Amino acid sequence: MRIHIELDQCEGHGLCAATAPDLYDLDDDGYAAEADLDVPEGMLGEAESGVSACPMRAIRLVTE
Repeated sequence: MRIHIELDQCEGHGLCAATAPDLYDLDDDGYAAEADLDVPEGMLGEAESGVSACPMRAIRLVTE
């Protein structure tokens, strides 16, 4: 499973990284640093928390 972030929809609220800092990385301006991230084993709950926290709904989980 992986996370996909629509970078053009990210407004830099940073709530994804606030809820799951070990998973979501922000750039120096507070925006999502990467569009696609692999979800490590055992971190699905954190990934889902970041998805739910995004007020812009810019983050989604993708099954491969």
